[in-house]
Amino acid sequence: MPAVDQCQEKIVRALQKEGWQVRAAPYRLLSDYRYGYADVELSRGTNGNRELIMLIEIKCFPGEGSTTSDLYEAIGQYLIYRAMIFDATLPHTLYLAVPEDKYSDIFDPIVIQVVNESHIKIVIVNLETEMVVRWIETP
Repeated sequence: MPAVDQCQEKIVRALQKEGWQVRAAPYRLLSDYRYGYADVELSRGTNGNRELIMLIEIKCFPGEGSTTSDLYEAIGQYLIYRAMIFDATLPHTLYLAVPEDKYSDIFDPIVIQVVNESHIKIVIVNLETEMVVRWIETP
């Protein structure tokens, strides 16, 4: 079982405030070649009968000295999980959730370029208020 990031509870509460309900934590992804665990599977109904489902990979970036390796791991993990979702034809959208202060500190112009070119979806959460600050969805 994967380790739970220290900010996971606050990020989940922020998403719940936006109407998302936890379906699984963690959510096991399977392919013919490997398996992985996204931190949380969430769902939310829409105006019709349609249900939206998303997976969240949470990264808190706790250590000052390890932010570069944590960033590399987060981006790689996101890309592999997204490929596994596609391969399994799941109806899930994958997001990388990060605290607002860490986003400001770590996501410099080079990282933003990688996020944009790789079409990585991000949700930014203020941990103090437990509120979603911004959703980033590149085309």
